[in-house]
Amino acid sequence: MKKILVLFAVVLVGCASTQSIGTDKYYHFAAGAATEVVGNKMDLTPTSAAFAIGFAKELYDYADYGKFDAKDLLATWLGGVVVNYIIKIKNERKNKKSNRQNPRGLE
Repeated sequence: MKKILVLFAVVLVGCASTQSIGTDKYYHFAAGAATEVVGNKMDLTPTSAAFAIGFAKELYDYADYGKFDAKDLLATWLGGVVVNYIIKIKNERKNKKSNRQNPRGLE
């Protein structure tokens, strides 16, 4: 729980330090989160799917519009980080629950 609060504080401070967050950043965050869910199902390295898709999108924007926005990449990656952390906590709780039900590890 402490890690979640620290992560929330870091994101909040980062958001407060910028003048405003456009709706585009929320879309990037959501895309990173969704991509990370798929990446997790495919057993990819944690947060690699979100980073890869964000980087590919920014390369596309650079080729098309001449602008690589690192903040968009960061928003996409943070979506993946948050979802990855939530999945990790959920799996740990699930394992603790199954260990309590079956203390000897017997099926």
